[in-house]
Parts: sequence; C-alpha cells; structure tokens
Amino acid sequence: MEKIQSFQITDMTIAGFKSYVEPTNLVFGNPTVITGGNGRGKTSIADAIAFVVTGLPFFGERGIDRLHNEVQPDVSITMSFVDETGTAHVLTRTRHKNRMTILYDSCEIRQMDLTELFGEKDVFLSIFNPLYFIEELGEDGKNLLERHLPLISHEAVLAQLSDATRAALEHEQLLSPDTYLKKKRADIRELEETIIYLQGQKDLADSQAQDWSRTVEGLSARRDTLIRTVESLEAKRFGGLDAKAMEQRLVELSARYDEAARDGSPLDAEILEVERKLAARRAEQYQSPYTQAVAEANARLAELAERFNRDKQAFHACVPGAPCPTCRRLITEEALPEIRAALEQSSKAAIAAGQEQRAQLNELTENDAKARAVFEQFQADDVAKLEGQLAGLRAQKTEDSPADDLRSQIQQLTSDLEYGNLSEAEYAQLKECREELRECVADLKAAQAAAEQRPEDFDGKIKAAQDKITALKKLIADVAIYVSERAKLTFSALKMNRVEISLYDVVKSTGERKDVFKFTYGGRRYDRLSLSEKIRAGMEVSELMKRLTGRNYPVFVDNMESVDDLNNVRPTGQVIMAKCVSGAPLAVRPVRPINLAQRQAA
Repeated sequence: MEKIQSFQITDMTIAGFKSYVEPTNLVFGNPTVITGGNGRGKTSIADAIAFVVTGLPFFGERGIDRLHNEVQPDVSITMSFVDETGTAHVLTRTRHKNRMTILYDSCEIRQMDLTELFGEKDVFLSIFNPLYFIEELGEDGKNLLERHLPLISHEAVLAQLSDATRAALEHEQLLSPDTYLKKKRADIRELEETIIYLQGQKDLADSQAQDWSRTVEGLSARRDTLIRTVESLEAKRFGGLDAKAMEQRLVELSARYDEAARDGSPLDAEILEVERKLAARRAEQYQSPYTQAVAEANARLAELAERFNRDKQAFHACVPGAPCPTCRRLITEEALPEIRAALEQSSKAAIAAGQEQRAQLNELTENDAKARAVFEQFQADDVAKLEGQLAGLRAQKTEDSPADDLRSQIQQLTSDLEYGNLSEAEYAQLKECREELRECVADLKAAQAAAEQRPEDFDGKIKAAQDKITALKKLIADVAIYVSERAKLTFSALKMNRVEISLYDVVKSTGERKDVFKFTYGGRRYDRLSLSEKIRAGMEVSELMKRLTGRNYPVFVDNMESVDDLNNVRPTGQVIMAKCVSGAPLAVRPVRPINLAQRQAA
C-alpha cells in the first residue's frame, strides 16, 4: 500500500469507546478547538484518533480493555480524512468479542498495512502527540531520530575541511569513524609496546656487549702477562749462551760419533740411534685436542654466570614504582609477582643451562685428562722400553771406546740446548705458560668474535615505530576534525526554533563520539520546564518529525488552557486543540472548515 504523506481529518464517529456510549459524530476543521469541563471526553477524542490508526491510545500505553465503555462493550471508531491529493478515505476500527477488525475504504486490512500507510506507531504518535516523543520514547526516541536523519556523504564532509586535512583523509575508509579511531589507537598501543620491547632488547644487547668487552679486556691482560712470562723465561734460558755455536758443536760431535761408531764397536751406531729415539721421546709434549672446545665452554659458562647474577640483582631491585629491567615499564603492585616469577624462572633457566654447560666442560676436562694420561703412559712405556734397550746394548759392550765419550758429550749438549740456563722447575713453568698461552689466545679469539658481532639496529627500529605513531596521531587528529564537521552537518537537520536536541557529543581531543540524549528549550533543561513550555517544545519536535519522515499528519494539543500562544512554531498541518472550560459541555468546533473542493482542485 502506498504511503500517505499528508492527511486532514474531516469527521469521526465514536461508539463504545471510553466515555462515548452511543455513536457520536464529530466534525473537524483546521484548526479545530475542543472545549469542555473535566471528564467530558476531550482527551478521549485524542485516544480515539491514535487508536483507529495505531491500535494504541494517545500516549501509546498497552492494555486495550481500559479503553472500552463500561456499558457498551463493542468498540467502533470511524475516521474520515482526505490525503495530500484531496482524495477522501474512511478508516474504521471495531472490536467485537475480542475480535479486532480494520476497514480501509470498505476493504478489510491488517495493522501492518496501516503501518505501511501511516508509518510505524512511534512515528505517527511523535507527530500527533507533541509530548509523546520526549516523555515516552526515551532512548527509543534517539534511535528513531538516528534512523531518519539524512546520511551525510563522505564527499560532503571532506568539502568542509582544509586542503591538508582533506588530502590526508580522502582515500581513507571512514564508514564508521568510531571503529576506525579504535583501530588506529590499538595500532598506536601496539607500536608503543613494540618500542618498550625494543628498548629492553637494546639495553640487554648493550649490557651483553659491555660484558663481552670486559671479558676481552681480562683475557687480553692475561695473554700479555703470559707473553711477558714466556719471553722472560726464554731470555733467561739462552742468556749468555751461543745457541748456534752449541748446535754447530752438536753437529760436529754427532759426525765424530758416527765416524767413531763406524770404526769402533758395531753396537755404537745402534746405541746412538736408541739414545736419539730416547731423547726425542722424552722431549715430546702433550698437544691437547680439546683446547678450543674447552675455551668456548668456559666462555659460555661465564656468560651464563653473568646472566644469573644480572637476574639475581634485578630480582632484588624489583619493587613497585621501579622500572622493569626487561621492558622498562614502571612496576605496579599487581605486576610485581608476575615480573619476579619471570626473573626467577630466567634464573632457574640460567642455572640449568650452566649446570649442563658445566657438565660438558667437566666431560671435556675429563676427556683431556684421560688423553693426557694415555699420552704420558705411552711416553713412559716407550721411554722405559728404550732405556731397557739402551741398557742391554751397553751391557753387551764390555770395553770402553772413543764413542762413549762422544756420546756423553752429545747427551750433555742436547740437555743444555733443551734447558739452557733454566732449572727443571723453571723449564716446567715455561712449558705450562706456553700451554696456558695457547688456551688464552683461543678464549680471547672466541670472546672477540662475540664482542664484535654486529647488533640489531634497535635505534632505527625504535625511530621507525615513533614515526609511525606520530603519523597515526596526526591522522587521528584529522579524523577528529572530520567527525566534528560531520556532526555539525548531521545536527543541522535537527535545527529548530527554540528546542535543541543532542544525540551525541564529540570529544575534541580524541574525536570519539560520546552518546547523549538531551533536550533543551530556550537553553533550559526539559525536566525543568512548565507544562506550557513543554507543549511549545513538543510542537517543535512534532514539526521536526514531519520534516524528517516526510509525513504531515494532524497534531493534537491537549491542555491548551495553559498555553498563551504557539508563536514559537508555525504548524504545517491540521491542528486540533483541546481546552478545559470549567463546567462546560463538550464542544468540537472547526474554526476553519476543510474545503474539499479547494483541496481537490489543488
């Protein structure tokens, strides 16, 4: 059914409705004045008009039984009206034995058909009853307004903005600015948390770099000390000795010994060979295959120990109000147990890793000791075997020969070349320092590699996140301006003479929309107005609903005796005014009759 955009009531017949027992015919004009004393049926006429259209009374209350006349149980209301084209229509609503019947131009229809004709009940009653929208609908009234407010296009809002703001927002999807702003603020919070995390990682990397730097310094100092000790012992070893002359002398003695051996006992050459093997085997030094692995294990163990000490210090430093040692946020009472638990867990992990690393180091050390013991055992066995061979050969030789003296000299010169001026203890110290120096150099190399490892560009990442936050805050500020301008354009549709309605306020600092539902009349709150002021305010709201919905329906103004005038508003449709006159009978007087011929011609 087609929408009725405008209508005026010409007459109405009421029977069995409230105080109306027998059929009563009433004629209406524009305007129409209804007078009479209290209880004469003035407000019942308003209820009857609302009931025939919506099935509810003037203020929309539920409970139809109270609308029945006590004497006549059958309700019958017939309303004749003309629409915007001048076409006459008749709408009848009857109720007989709980059965409701609706006839429109003699055709039976349903309530939903009436809703299509006149709009939903809240729309009709908000126009017909000036007090209905403000006093009855509440939050539903806000939703009703929002459904009928005109949509403001994105382009229309952009046209009100500055060139810079327009350029920033013209490609943004702002169908729901509130959702858009929440998303951007969530992005900012995520970036801020990222910055906190990166700062903590940067501090941790700086601390680790300082630890490795101190380790390098300590190992460098130890290396230099060992080098000086080795150089000092080496200098003493050959101080005042001509090593080259001694080596040349050894070559000469060996040649003479070979010659004597050829001329002497056939055992001499064999004895000399055994002596050389014996001297060479004795001079062999153990070369550990575990030096590099032990150095790396020691470096890792030192790192874990440093981490444990750092976590332990951080645990004791964790108090409410202090910065978190990892993320740098201030510690709260609520977060303290969680942070301490995390540090304790980290310490336990460091201890576990350290115990595992210590076990690996012990295993390496044990393997090294076993390898050394095997080497020394093999060396001792070989030396004992060679000494036995040598003793046997010498026992076979019963007479002295020149080769014996040469052999004694060669042995002494070989010992002098090996020990020089050093005592056995000093020579052992020299060997020990050389071995420790090799291990120290290996440890230093590993520590330098760790210290020189290039860290992540935390400063660059932090700067990039800060730049994104700045850009997002600028965008949020632009959207706040956008929301404010859109609100202005939206509220312009609610503009009335003395009444102001606020559905929401815009928080300028954030651009967020704060839901409100406020009415004022002449700047005063609605709940503080007199009855006459409330009626004047309601008339403006009724005209607003006409404008927003495109429906121009009659307006029924009750209690007109309390209103001096309606100069604040110019009604655009039919006005029916009820006025209490003490003791007077009911009178319905059309001030200006509705001229059907003129309406049809128009």
